[in-house]
Amino acid sequence: MSKSTAPSPAAEDRAFDVQGSEEEFPYHISYEILDHAPATSHGTYLEGIQDGVEDLERYEAGGYHPIHLGDYLGDSSRYHVIHKLGYGGFSTVWLCRDTREGPYVAVKVHTADVSAKDLPDLRLVDLDKSVAGAEYINTPGDHFSLEGPNGTHQCLVFTLLGPRVSPSIWVEMEDPGPTLRKMYLRPANILVKLANLDHLSTDEILSLLGAPEQSEVLTESGEDPPPTVPKYLVPSAELINLSTKFMTDQICIIDFGESFPISSPPKDLGIPENYLPPEVILEDENSIGPACDLWALGCTLFEIRCQMPLFYMMNDRDELLAEMVGFFGKLPDGLWEKWDARGDYFDEDGKRIEIEGGEQDEPFTLEVALNHDLESWEYGKKEEKKVLVFPAEEQTLCRDLLIKLFSYTPGERLSAESVLQHEWFKS
Repeated sequence: MSKSTAPSPAAEDRAFDVQGSEEEFPYHISYEILDHAPATSHGTYLEGIQDGVEDLERYEAGGYHPIHLGDYLGDSSRYHVIHKLGYGGFSTVWLCRDTREGPYVAVKVHTADVSAKDLPDLRLVDLDKSVAGAEYINTPGDHFSLEGPNGTHQCLVFTLLGPRVSPSIWVEMEDPGPTLRKMYLRPANILVKLANLDHLSTDEILSLLGAPEQSEVLTESGEDPPPTVPKYLVPSAELINLSTKFMTDQICIIDFGESFPISSPPKDLGIPENYLPPEVILEDENSIGPACDLWALGCTLFEIRCQMPLFYMMNDRDELLAEMVGFFGKLPDGLWEKWDARGDYFDEDGKRIEIEGGEQDEPFTLEVALNHDLESWEYGKKEEKKVLVFPAEEQTLCRDLLIKLFSYTPGERLSAESVLQHEWFKS
């Protein structure tokens, strides 16, 4: 890695100048090659692993709480930290053993700038467990606050779950099709339920997951890291390593940070654009509501069954809308006219504009996407290739379901109750 810097005597032996005549290149720039990873604004940097760890910069006032393997969290040091399960912009999640009752749990430690009133998960504590579907929602079993050098952190304790349902869990299944049809909602927030692991010792758990690695935190000054920062960061455990022996065909939903009461929808949705319907992307009036979830459900059903996103690598909203039109036809007039860039992709009849003199790609339709073969093999062992099978008859049923969910008219999208009764789930 490199950074731009002013020339300094200390850097003379490892700096080089890019220069030319004033006419050719009127600026003088010096580049210094760093002998370590880029430092944070606090003067800390990672010596080892850079990938799969949280942002070191966020260990500051209002940010993450510094946690180390072997720490004890909660009242009376109840939760013993064994490994890291994951992280996000506002929390880290740790595999812990409940020393009071014995089970393995997931403890989510929020950044100090998150208050208790900002946690929708806490509203689920009083969820009636007898309500149909409640068993598929991971509600906190305990919650506590944690005082640290960066502030007060809200902590939630959850049942330990397995890996996310995508993108590669199907490789571990003998017959993935029927199992994947049981798993729906946004894949990033759906985890596989685990069989009971509580009879396993800590050493046995770590032998399955792999021992935690540590990326040491150092300082540019050479002094010890400040108390606001941990001594090292830990990459997340690979829960897929538990193997299917410890996984069930049941799922559980996590992370309700973007949830809201139907009676008072927010002005904006904080979910990725490739799960949003066109009326929300184009900011149509009063477009946020339950119908948005039905469009997102269609995206998720495709992604889980096909193990790839429907709108793949669409990082530009105009390209995303163009992909939608390619799949489902021209937008209704009101939305069509709100889309300023439509003329870059389609004529006014909704027909894709051909590039004059250029080679035309085969149209990427919903049928083509459903018929895409997904292959996987162990590196260097192509003879052990595994293919995700999506039979033609099942594709037809899936397409019928998706078309009914991807209606451009929100009120005409198939209801959640009707989705569950669709023939695709019985195929």
